[in-house]
Amino acid sequence: MKLRWYRLLGQLLAPRFQLIMARRLHPEAGRSLDVGCGGWSCLSAVGMAPYGVDISFERTRAFGSGVVASAIALPFADGSFDSVWSFGLLHHLPDHDAREAIREMRRVTRPGGRTVVFDGVLPRRAWQRPLAWAIRRLDHGRWMRRQEALDASLESAGAWSRERFTYSYVGLEGVFATCELTSDPRNGR
Repeated sequence: MKLRWYRLLGQLLAPRFQLIMARRLHPEAGRSLDVGCGGWSCLSAVGMAPYGVDISFERTRAFGSGVVASAIALPFADGSFDSVWSFGLLHHLPDHDAREAIREMRRVTRPGGRTVVFDGVLPRRAWQRPLAWAIRRLDHGRWMRRQEALDASLESAGAWSRERFTYSYVGLEGVFATCELTSDPRNGR
């Protein structure tokens, strides 16, 4: 029941999210992992069938193919996946855990693979997007960040390309960050 309520709330507050994400994503071959998968993956919208990780048994079960585990201690060997993805996870983690989750995502990405993170961010000016600001402040993720704080977490694990964009009618904004893993994650990124 809780998962259904969460999905409904997401559709009401960000009705275009799935469509916008599907336009930004491109199917990739190989093994993919969705960290913090929830009950559904954006990757499914583009025909990918990722393996999922979530800390909730209920969400992992709804997702289908996945495992219950923490994002800060992924139960996979180094370089296990061609691409590792995360959608809306980091604002549920304190700074230290967010950096550790990013390091873990990078660790399980194979050399030559990609790590991709999308997370919501606070509007730059609350007065310009008051509804988006209020929604972000009421979000059940207790660590909603400004983009600068999200960037700092990303920088702890390599060089990332970033794109900030609005993804809902109410002005919710997020950052889509991608990092190509060019070396063995144990020997520096």
